[in-house]
Amino acid sequence: MAKYTPDEACFDAANAASGGKLTREEIEAAFQRIADHKAKLEADGDTTNLGDKLKAFAEREGERTRIAAAMQRRHAALNVLVRDRLDETVGRHLEAGLTPRQALLAVVEGTQRGVRGGRNSVAALNLAYEARYIGALMADIQANRPHLVDALRDPKLDADIMREMSELKNGGKPGITGNEDAKYVADVFARFAELSRTDLNRLGASIGKLDGWAGAQTHDDVRMIAAGKDAWVASVFRKLDLTRTFPDIAEPAEALEALRDIFDTIVTGLPNKPSAKEKGQRVNPANLAKSLGKSRVLHFRDADAALAYRDEFGYGNTVSGMIAHLRNAARAAANMQALGPNPEVMFGAVAEGLKRRAKDDPNLSPEVKARQIAKLTTDGGALRHAIDISTGLVSRPVNVTAAKIGSDIRAVQSMAKLGGAVLSSVTGDNVTAAAASMFRGSGFFNGLVTQIGGIMKGRPKGEQAEIAALLGEGFDGLIGHIVAPAAANDGPVGKMAKLQEIFFRLNGLTWWTDASRSVAGRTIAAEMGMRAKTAYSALPANYRHVLGLHDIDAAKWNAIRRAEFRESNGRSYVTPDRVRDLPDTVIEPLVAKRVAAARKASRIDEAKTPATRAKRQAVFDERRAAILGDGRRELELSVLGFIADEVNFGIIETDARSRRTTTLGLRPGTIAGETIRFISQFKSFPIAFTQRVGGRALYGFGKDASYLESTAHIGSLIAGMTMAGYLTVVMKDLVRGYWPPRDPTDPKTMAAAFIQGGAFGLYGDFLFSQTNRFGGSVLESAAGPTIGAAADLIELGLKSRDATAGKIIGEEAKAPYAEAVNLIAGNTPGASLFYIRPALDFLVLNSLRDAISPGYLRRQDTTRRKDYGQTRFRPATVSEALR
Repeated sequence: MAKYTPDEACFDAANAASGGKLTREEIEAAFQRIADHKAKLEADGDTTNLGDKLKAFAEREGERTRIAAAMQRRHAALNVLVRDRLDETVGRHLEAGLTPRQALLAVVEGTQRGVRGGRNSVAALNLAYEARYIGALMADIQANRPHLVDALRDPKLDADIMREMSELKNGGKPGITGNEDAKYVADVFARFAELSRTDLNRLGASIGKLDGWAGAQTHDDVRMIAAGKDAWVASVFRKLDLTRTFPDIAEPAEALEALRDIFDTIVTGLPNKPSAKEKGQRVNPANLAKSLGKSRVLHFRDADAALAYRDEFGYGNTVSGMIAHLRNAARAAANMQALGPNPEVMFGAVAEGLKRRAKDDPNLSPEVKARQIAKLTTDGGALRHAIDISTGLVSRPVNVTAAKIGSDIRAVQSMAKLGGAVLSSVTGDNVTAAAASMFRGSGFFNGLVTQIGGIMKGRPKGEQAEIAALLGEGFDGLIGHIVAPAAANDGPVGKMAKLQEIFFRLNGLTWWTDASRSVAGRTIAAEMGMRAKTAYSALPANYRHVLGLHDIDAAKWNAIRRAEFRESNGRSYVTPDRVRDLPDTVIEPLVAKRVAAARKASRIDEAKTPATRAKRQAVFDERRAAILGDGRRELELSVLGFIADEVNFGIIETDARSRRTTTLGLRPGTIAGETIRFISQFKSFPIAFTQRVGGRALYGFGKDASYLESTAHIGSLIAGMTMAGYLTVVMKDLVRGYWPPRDPTDPKTMAAAFIQGGAFGLYGDFLFSQTNRFGGSVLESAAGPTIGAAADLIELGLKSRDATAGKIIGEEAKAPYAEAVNLIAGNTPGASLFYIRPALDFLVLNSLRDAISPGYLRRQDTTRRKDYGQTRFRPATVSEALR
């Protein structure tokens, strides 16, 4: 379009209409958009009532420009506050001995170094916001209608929930379904969706409230491709509320064209129009706050039309859509709170500041300066990967179909290899929870007994379940159980999520993880409740140190102590709902400087008249209430972040740091991204264990900690993990049918226990064993189970070729029947379940192996007797049992 420049009279009129709040560039951009719209109407021949159309468009553009300008000013103010806070945090990390890159990574991922605020990161905030939204939502349901926790997977209830949500609008009819449970859940979902929206707007977004919003939309690109673009457009067009979906489009033909573009965008992940990068223009990092408020939403006529679309072209259910929506909101809120409305730009700006600091530092040699500056690039490397993981970009597929296929191949390998994973978790998780307890000053043995005792009671019920949910723990398996049935569609790709969810329930890992995390979370909350009776200065040094890692200082601790704790089963629990109930008088000391600055800015004392003073006082009162609300929210998030992060030290899960290692910042759906994910499969736990548990043991103590203290912690950890490994070895031998237990004084037994327990992590697979802890080869450990299985298949083919060729030319070669049996058994989903595999061995596999290789079972029993003094306590085959 030709460039349009308004004359001075038009410019002055627009400037006056805006109250002088818009810049020349903003006013000229608005005029340019009007001129472009006029040219488009003329090109389309749509010139009837052209003046009225341009006037209506100009009014909309004027309002949008005013809002954009106001947001820009607000973002600038927020960025100043965030930058000051970031500079203080990074400076503190540098003073504590971190390198500039480590200091910046700590802001996003946290650090295992024992520095103040080292665990107070975007990653910890993400966990805290998830607990604030999803945990509190589940706690609400658990407290008020506990029967719904399992009933939410019912398709009829799910459909009624969507119908009820669509009625939450002006003129709506709540209760239209006659289902009180659905009406209740719809109200809860709407309440927490609104909480996340207001949180994001407070942090700089501008998300309008959608009346009758029934949850996030889902699109199954496989179904869409199968139907074809024209069929998809025709079907969707009939179901949409066109006025709400396309408020800026008047003609049906334009709406159809827009839908065709939307189809392409959903299927390919790329917009139809050439990007700025494709056109060779400068590309700015996306402003997260702005992007949250401007995505195109497909508004359906009613809930039944939305349900029909989901059945035809979507997936999931209302619950899964709401959980996904709240998780995305939590990630966005965490990034915006820590890094401002535009996280990428702020992250890059801080990196540039550190580069400048290194360049100007007279104490650094030119070589050191060059190294530090090179490591601070945000265009690639560790910092780029960290921010992409933080914002979620690294999880967004480039090619959705390729990513789904790769994910499902890995799911097959998981179901083929992890049938006995719970046997390792049963012992190992208790030890890591005990080690985390010891680090907080509560003792290894005390932590071990508390964790085991809690798990013995099973998954929590009643108030204990509500407390765990409020802390954001103990319900992931339940959510997976609710969501998985709706994830399946007509193709094998969609059904894999359901199969994997069933598999992990069958192998016990889902129950175990939920129960373990619930116990760990409640233990930490009760520990805080117990410690709250003590002033900050009188706290045990270890506990005070851990509070400091999460940036909980004396002022915050004093506020936490004033909460009315939950009393349950004779214990006091610190929970976020009680922190939210703290009165203003408790919160005010935490935000005293901000309140004082707001009062000064309001100029109340400079007012000349009572009316002016009253007006300014009202403005200040409103601002003070907002500041107190921010302080209360920040304290709640501090408590939630502390508990969530400490739980992850006790019950290990993949975190931002280990995800950076296992993905290298590569997105799924690309050759490189899928390759690294195949290679990294089954390595997430050992890497997370090494980085979190090992890193804390080596580097996490404060500078005042004694060498003896850190050595005792490491010793207890290694001893505990080795004993856990021994118990796992005993349980696995028992499952295989061998008894008595291996001699614990035998060095070979202890070496096996050391490896199995995870004390050496993945590296033990290479150093001490021909096979890894999942029964695979060293190649499988290095290259991942899928690549290992592919290599085994190729080797099997080559041996089969040699055997066939040998028969033809008269040179005998042994047919690889045994290898074929092992390959099939080792890659069959479900065959590895710890209670299925012994039955398969007894009924089929052992007889087959003995037939292929006569004397196989006898040789195996001889080796067991010689190496471990064990004998088989049950028959190995059906024929042996019948003798």
